[in-house]
Amino acid sequence: MKIFITISRLIVGSLFIVSGLIKCNDTIGFSYKLNDYFAHDVLNLEFLIPYSLLLAVLVCVVEIVLGVAVLFGLKSKLSTTLILLMMLFFTWLTWYTSSCLEAQEAAGRLGEEFNKNCVTDCGCFGDALKLAPKESFYKDLFLLIFTIPLFFFGMKNKIPKNSKNEDWFYMIVSLILIFAFGVLVIGWWFTVLFSIVLFAAVYLIKNKTKGHWLALLAAYAISLGFAYYCLENLPLKDFRAYKIGDNFQENMQLPPDAQKAVTDYIWTYKLNGEEKTLTDRGRGPATYDEIIGVETNVIEEGDEPKIQDFTIESEDEDLTQQFLDEEKLVMIVSYSLEKSEAEGMQKLKAMADEAKSKGYTVIGLTASGEAKKQEIKATYNLDFDFYLCDEKVLKTIVRANPGVIVLEKGTVTQKTHYNDLDDLEF
Repeated sequence: MKIFITISRLIVGSLFIVSGLIKCNDTIGFSYKLNDYFAHDVLNLEFLIPYSLLLAVLVCVVEIVLGVAVLFGLKSKLSTTLILLMMLFFTWLTWYTSSCLEAQEAAGRLGEEFNKNCVTDCGCFGDALKLAPKESFYKDLFLLIFTIPLFFFGMKNKIPKNSKNEDWFYMIVSLILIFAFGVLVIGWWFTVLFSIVLFAAVYLIKNKTKGHWLALLAAYAISLGFAYYCLENLPLKDFRAYKIGDNFQENMQLPPDAQKAVTDYIWTYKLNGEEKTLTDRGRGPATYDEIIGVETNVIEEGDEPKIQDFTIESEDEDLTQQFLDEEKLVMIVSYSLEKSEAEGMQKLKAMADEAKSKGYTVIGLTASGEAKKQEIKATYNLDFDFYLCDEKVLKTIVRANPGVIVLEKGTVTQKTHYNDLDDLEF
């Protein structure tokens, strides 16, 4: 059992650190996911929406700190209790989400109305690793195998503070696990570098001062500092389909070897006055008097383009292809002009004028209405037009309001937060 508890501490602690770090990298994106759950037609917790970013930061940072605590054997009663409570909550949440999708699918097959909205991705690992709700549910069930025994051992004070030698063992093995998941699976070396700094700070404070709370406070400060940096700039690692080096047009298309959806067609038809049914992959009955109806059942989902809903539209036409073919294009992105940061909007005039002088086409993208567009242009003396794009897509493109993205024939060459406009090179 001691060996099992050791393994549990290593797996749970390492996974909590990586999971928390990935979400700390993009707390704005995680807050959007929380808003999806808080919506009136999901969990009906709309009163929490104004606090979603604060909650996102808190959850991410606490997740990392709990991972550190269980690895170093710090405050075992409290840390294992909080870990179990978090795991029970997220297990329930992923069960709820997967059940909602199953009920929605069943209602669709029966032709019944389904009034609830279902969240299709739990956001457990942000955009770094997309898991279907059912996969996330099974993942959480698997982790409960380790967290429940940890809780009981922690409550019985059977997870004591590590000795120095034990610290080294847990740090080294944990770094191997973090490398396996953070680098080999997700492809982000920073997970290892961050963990080395984190472990070093906690180890030194824990063994030099004997201060358990001080060591955890150091972990909290380091994690919070990283989250704040990413909030004030952009995520350190961009896992989305609009990152520097990606091409919009390529990501809007499927590759030739893409997996196609496998769909059963259930035909109901009449032949010689008798009603019959036939299930095939779309050809239909060879002979019939009358087709009564056809239903479809997706057996296996097909691949989808990385970018699906991106458009650049005026009130009259779709200008997406025209702008993506531009040699030099600067897109100023503000998903909501009503919620845009005044400090950022004030900086756009000088940046846009410089870009134009260097031969760039400058446009704005927003989901706001025409009246607000004209108001913003007049208020900040902006000499470029705003075009329409879906709000959710704009929130995905850049985690800033406003943010700037520079393209050359649809390929992203630069991307920045309004705090870093001086870093742009034209």
